[in-house]
Amino acid sequence: MTVEHTMSPTGVVIVLLLAVIVDYMSIGPNSIRDRIAFVLAVPAIREGFDGSPLDQGTVGALRDIIRALLDSTGDAYIAGASINAVIGFLIALLWIYALGCLLPVKSSKKLGRFATLSFPQSPLYRLNLRMWLVAIPLGLMSDLPEGFIGQVTRMLLDVTTKLIVPLPAFLFGAA
Repeated sequence: MTVEHTMSPTGVVIVLLLAVIVDYMSIGPNSIRDRIAFVLAVPAIREGFDGSPLDQGTVGALRDIIRALLDSTGDAYIAGASINAVIGFLIALLWIYALGCLLPVKSSKKLGRFATLSFPQSPLYRLNLRMWLVAIPLGLMSDLPEGFIGQVTRMLLDVTTKLIVPLPAFLFGAA
């Protein structure tokens, strides 16, 4: 599979560094900082590492873990589950969690507790590890789900990428 890049390597590095700096230096209120860092990080990770050895190793390790879990059931019917479908389901769950964390708390009146999810606050000069533990797999593996959910996850990633692509050129003149 050929990966089409919409950002230059320099643009990817700039956006990824911006995400780290925004998160690490706690620029802005926590709720906005996490949202900005997440929206910067996921497309940068996708653009920078999709199809790379890191991507292949991560997906391979996840496949091995799921295969071992399915094999541990012996001859049970569940052992025949599709590993790709299980990975797609896990990525979809991660996107749902991330969306809940990114929604404004005000929307909880209509969406309930789902909209009150949040990445835990990190102290000043510390990275929000939970946010990064969600952003990295989403950047690496959002292209894996199939069907309607796969279309939605790729659309979410495409939208965030299109929002971020002009940023390096606008801020630093580096396309």
